[in-house]
Amino acid sequence: MVGPGSLLRDRYQLEEKLATGGMGSVYRATDLKLGRPVAMKLLAPNLAEDATFVERFRREARAAAGLRHPKIANVFDAGQADDAHFIVMELAEGRDLARLLREEGPLSEERAVNIVDQICLALGHAHAAGIIHRDIKPANIIVGDDDSVKVTDFGIARAADESKLTVTGSVLGTAHYISPEQAEGKPLTATSDIYSLGIVMFETLTGAVPFTGESLMSVALRHMNEQVPPPSTMDPGISTEMDEIVARATRKAPSERYGDASEMHEALSSALTPGDAPTAVLAAGSETDQTSTVWPIPGDRWDPHSLGRKVLVVFGVLALIALSLAAWRLASFEPPTEARSPAAPERTAQNLTLPAGVIGMDHEEVQQELAASGLESRLEFVEGGELERFLEDAGIDPEQAEEGEVIGTDLPPGESLQEGQTITLFVSSGLDDDDDPKTKGKAKGHDKKDDDD
Repeated sequence: MVGPGSLLRDRYQLEEKLATGGMGSVYRATDLKLGRPVAMKLLAPNLAEDATFVERFRREARAAAGLRHPKIANVFDAGQADDAHFIVMELAEGRDLARLLREEGPLSEERAVNIVDQICLALGHAHAAGIIHRDIKPANIIVGDDDSVKVTDFGIARAADESKLTVTGSVLGTAHYISPEQAEGKPLTATSDIYSLGIVMFETLTGAVPFTGESLMSVALRHMNEQVPPPSTMDPGISTEMDEIVARATRKAPSERYGDASEMHEALSSALTPGDAPTAVLAAGSETDQTSTVWPIPGDRWDPHSLGRKVLVVFGVLALIALSLAAWRLASFEPPTEARSPAAPERTAQNLTLPAGVIGMDHEEVQQELAASGLESRLEFVEGGELERFLEDAGIDPEQAEEGEVIGTDLPPGESLQEGQTITLFVSSGLDDDDDPKTKGKAKGHDKKDDDD
């Protein structure tokens, strides 16, 4: 088994494991030929037998290898050895942004803008090459001791004009940072990365993500149906400029966001006071003519000018609350019975959509989430040879379709639904059930019970 201590191609010596993701693990390694430390990403063994995943992995290497930018972790090599598919990448020193926020909490506006702006530079270069990252989140952003940034793991990125290689029903990305269109399984553009970056900026300023929930599905639904709140609702000291940038980046309609990363970069630059303006310089030793940005060291956040602005923000928030209460009381006022208008017709339904992330979830959890959204559900357990054919047609790895997991629905992701509508959930009974009559009977009985309900 490939792991720490393994030598691949008589060149790459694997050392400690650095991280594990959906497609594989990342190790610190040494390139013995060039005598330099590198990061090696290995495709998970259970995925190496799936031609679709292997092809996605190879496309990742080809796409990422074409990116050369001082703010992107470079890809040096890719290949296969000892039945292990691997990618050799630049080893970015520092802490990922997720760890930085855990250890230090929310960052000052100047520092947050510095970090987010560097990510904009990296994404701008990738978008110009037709590549969408698709998984922008703090864990994929390495921050050095001097706050220099490297964006890593274009692991699920692909050229924008290439055909999709996702498994039927799956969603790429991470629920807490996923764009609405990605949660619905729709085609993506560069503005999907802008949305995710807006969520990262919200977390960098506040120390928390805007949406949480009891499951990833509930979080994805909130991204689809709720507006991202202004960061200042969590910290009144955050400026209106930051609120406006986050709001623009996280609009539900892609066309209403920043058109590209360079446009967001300009907004970040103009949000600073004149004395804080950055200076563009050529990155030393870079392999391109791309420019980096030198930012001043953040000063005292509680200077008199800043404090005065924060006081105004606090009063503004209080005034907004007072107006909201007045509007609520006015809306809830009912005139005397004789003066009332004829009752409005009963609301028939609320438009809902089915997120793609239900595939692979436990059926009981999916049923609870659907019920909370005003939807009905019925179960149809699939077993034996029918289950094998179902998984093969759906492109789902049989080893990953555990008993009780949802493997399909009778409606495609993103389908418009009506409150009270019934959705059929196809559930795996487990491939071993063919030899276990008790389990078969239990599955069928469960199916019947749910149908009766």
